[in-house]
Amino acid sequence: MSKPMTKPMQKEAAGMTASAMAKGNFRMGEKPVSGGFSIHSEGGKQVLKLSKDFKTSDTAPDLKIVFSPSPTPLASSKAPAYPLKPGSYTILAPLKTSQGGQSYTIPASIDLSKQGSVLIWCQKFNATMAWAPLKS
Repeated sequence: MSKPMTKPMQKEAAGMTASAMAKGNFRMGEKPVSGGFSIHSEGGKQVLKLSKDFKTSDTAPDLKIVFSPSPTPLASSKAPAYPLKPGSYTILAPLKTSQGGQSYTIPASIDLSKQGSVLIWCQKFNATMAWAPLKS
C-alpha cells in the first residue's frame, strides 16, 4: 500500500505566510477594498507587504499607507470619508499602485509595538479608503 500524497504547507489565499510578524485583511472604509498585508523581517529590516490580490480605489489621488495606534481607527471618524485627526497616524509611504503585491520597508523610527492598525489613506482629501488591524 502506498502512502497518500500530502500537500506541502500552502500559503493562505491572500498570499500571507506563517512566518509573518503581523498580518491582516483590509476592511472597507470609504471605498471597497480586497486583499491584506503582512509584515516580515528581511535582512534585519521590517517590511510591510501587500498581498497579490490587494486592490483599492484607483480614482483617489494621493494615497498613502499609514499606521495608527488604534486597532479600530475609524470608530471615532464619520462616514463616508472617515477623516483622520492630525497626530493620530504615522505615514509609512505613498502607495505605489492601487492594486497588486508591493513591499515597503518600515523605518526603525516606527515602533510597531505602538501601532494598532494599517490604513490606506488619501491625504489630499483626508479620507480613509481601507484599514486593517495589526495582528501577530
